[in-house]
Amino acid sequence: MVEYWRLLKLGGIDPLETQMVYEAVAISREKGLIPDTIIFCWPKDPLVCIGFHQEVEKEIDLDYCKKINIPIVRRILGGGAVYLDAGQLFYQIIASEDNPKVPNTINKIFAKLLQAPILTYHDIGIPVEYKPINDIQIEGRKISGNGGGKVGNIDILTGNLILDFNYDQMVKILKVPSEKFRDKIASSLRERLTTILRETGKEPDKDNLMTLLKKNFEKVLEIELQESQLTKDETVILSDLREKYLSNDWIFRTSLRHLDLLAKSQKITETKRTIKIADGVFVSESVFKSVGGLIRVTMEIVDKKINDILISGDFEFFPKEKLADLESQLVDLELDEDILTKTVEQFYKDYEVQAPGTEPRDFVKTILQAVQKI
Repeated sequence: MVEYWRLLKLGGIDPLETQMVYEAVAISREKGLIPDTIIFCWPKDPLVCIGFHQEVEKEIDLDYCKKINIPIVRRILGGGAVYLDAGQLFYQIIASEDNPKVPNTINKIFAKLLQAPILTYHDIGIPVEYKPINDIQIEGRKISGNGGGKVGNIDILTGNLILDFNYDQMVKILKVPSEKFRDKIASSLRERLTTILRETGKEPDKDNLMTLLKKNFEKVLEIELQESQLTKDETVILSDLREKYLSNDWIFRTSLRHLDLLAKSQKITETKRTIKIADGVFVSESVFKSVGGLIRVTMEIVDKKINDILISGDFEFFPKEKLADLESQLVDLELDEDILTKTVEQFYKDYEVQAPGTEPRDFVKTILQAVQKI
């Protein structure tokens, strides 16, 4: 018996809604009001999209974004900051974790569901390959960005086919220590990120790409997609979510920001990562790149114990809300590798944490790296 999923071909929509819509659909799906759903869309106008665990001020040039009037949108998924515009076609999969067609871990979800965009690239003559954890590449160059997450018991995977890309704008929206460093990023970005236009020399047709994506998702998932529209319930949810997504508390995560700690860390620079506040009191910052993404730790150390700690970065971490609980469990611990490792490992077990490519030892290494110069 054929299993039917819903397909929403929304086309070009409000930039904010490109990130709100899959949350709205997931909320409606969790209520049991709609079937599992796949969305195709793209932003009518550009936006800067940041990952759930990132610190906006440390990743984005806020003055530049204000100058060119480009909105900054925090998504409910992990990953890094990115410039998005109509040169990308988004696919967004929203499905119940109870559906046996959807694997039970995020790593397996990526491995299975990304076969559909991979087949689509093959259909247009681009011989891409899957690069774990969540990349699609051609000869080492990324040509699709993907992320995953959950809303309750609903799994979400989002990604894009990159038709064309504004490399210059992407580099300008990032916060960097110097213009020389910005030039280095620009060069690296062009080497490591490619597009359909660069690979084929032709401007791709979005309608054709959506037709191919539909066919390939049906093949990979062994389903039939039926075109539909957003329900009244989803439209109401979208309207309700707008206030949250536009609020400073959501964009800057002010309620979770450890404001006292961040105030003390104002004098930290690229060359001076540790500041002495008083005898036995230090504020330090460390950055470490795990397989799953960048981890940034800012913490206050008092008498060789963690007094306060903020963990941010572009890694994936599920359940995403539990990262704040991990910070709380690290407070008052001695800066001892065994103690820290046992604590983070137990936290992973207790809360069934999934953090693709980011292991407990990666958080511990970042913490200990921050105190090396104390």
